[in-house]
Amino acid sequence: MRRSGLRRSTLLSAGMVLVALAAVGGLIGYQVTRPLPVPSLAAAWLTSARQPGGTGFTWPAARESAVAVSGLDGTWASAGQHAVPIASVTKIMTAYLVLHDHPLAGDDEGPSITVTPADVADWEADVAANDSNAKVAAGEVITERQALEALMLPSADNIAMLLARWDAGSVSAFVTKMKAQATALGMTGTTYTDPSGLAASTVSTARDQLILVRKAMAIPAFAGIVAMPSAQIPVAGTVANFNHRVGTDGIVGVKTGSDTAAQGCWAFAIQRVVAGKQRVIYGVVLGVAASFAELIPQAVDAAVALADSVPSVVRPLTVLPAGTVVGHIKVPWSKGLVPVVTARALSGLTVSGTHISVSTSMTAPASAFAAGQQVGSISAAGITGTSSAALVTGAGSGSPTLSWRLTRLLLAGGEQLGQVGAGDLREVLQLGAAGEAVGQDRRVRPGAPDRRQQGGLRDRDRDVIVPALDAEVAGEAAAATDRVEGRAGRPQ
Repeated sequence: MRRSGLRRSTLLSAGMVLVALAAVGGLIGYQVTRPLPVPSLAAAWLTSARQPGGTGFTWPAARESAVAVSGLDGTWASAGQHAVPIASVTKIMTAYLVLHDHPLAGDDEGPSITVTPADVADWEADVAANDSNAKVAAGEVITERQALEALMLPSADNIAMLLARWDAGSVSAFVTKMKAQATALGMTGTTYTDPSGLAASTVSTARDQLILVRKAMAIPAFAGIVAMPSAQIPVAGTVANFNHRVGTDGIVGVKTGSDTAAQGCWAFAIQRVVAGKQRVIYGVVLGVAASFAELIPQAVDAAVALADSVPSVVRPLTVLPAGTVVGHIKVPWSKGLVPVVTARALSGLTVSGTHISVSTSMTAPASAFAAGQQVGSISAAGITGTSSAALVTGAGSGSPTLSWRLTRLLLAGGEQLGQVGAGDLREVLQLGAAGEAVGQDRRVRPGAPDRRQQGGLRDRDRDVIVPALDAEVAGEAAAATDRVEGRAGRPQ
């Protein structure tokens, strides 16, 4: 009996040992094969670099002005934009509509237009009123191109009426088309009441006219005509451009305008070297006060001065250099932090005074990851150039060791460790009149509670990226990045 009891006890002990070994084996197997936890991701803040001083646009002494540069997004305008008379600047829309309805390819002259007695009556009325005109005769045949040259160079009011009737059947029908086209182009401050600009009720803003100037100058036939110093018309003979400086000092167009209501006006296109490249500066100056004989010369001088100020205002800008650290990934099986960096530089051209908005979208990797893996993107609004870049891991996560797998805690819910998904990080810079960076440094306060939560970052918890502001301060920007890399390693 004693032997039988001992045997049962031994068997029971052996069974318990086997069960324990099986349990331990199962636990080991579970720990080794269970899914890895999701790494956590946090945005880092960067310090700012300051750009050397600069100047702003030289806005002329006029009612209002606006300017733009080829190859750059955006339009810049003086304060106080409101609808004012624009005189013969109106003829830009007249020519634009005619070319829209009757395009001219290459050197084509276009359809022939026969001068009617009504056209002659318009010319006689303009001569009597001492208004701009080009002589015509009943039965004269001119081409569309010749009519446009007479319209845009000597600013012939009678030719504006001729083209309006030829294109739309009547002047009133053409004016209706002018209004519709202005609406389609977003010229919200513009009202057209005639095709020549003689009517003071035809009004617009410098900003609106600049929209039209850029559209019209994109048409080769239009750009070619307004760049001409003179042209030959059958009856009128040689007609000269009202702006005698066209073809000099980089001036390539586009249209002057002047009368007592509008004062001196000029919508212009001037070539200048901007940021090391030949570009066209487009602009509009409305309402330059002067004696009647000096209205156009004064308007031209004012616009040239405005164009001359552009090269000192438009400059290269590096918002963030390549390799800038914008976040870190905490890998659960490693004590270190893996940096998230810009794959390439965000850089381009911008204008002093422009607000640069930087935003990011980042999502933590699902598990282990390699160096260079994309985890998001970053973009900058307000520059022309490389305005977006991928965000990539600066190193790999490595693989967890067997000992880590065996000893990690059993966390409920699959060990989701605070992933920040599609976090949006924004900062607005003000490049002031002196070209200096001005930004709010909304850093996460040391010791503040970590409010990160899966799915995103609340606005008040977002760190701020203040971009480096110029190639000239690349060294300072690099130093700022180094400082960030040192600080961003601390838990946030």
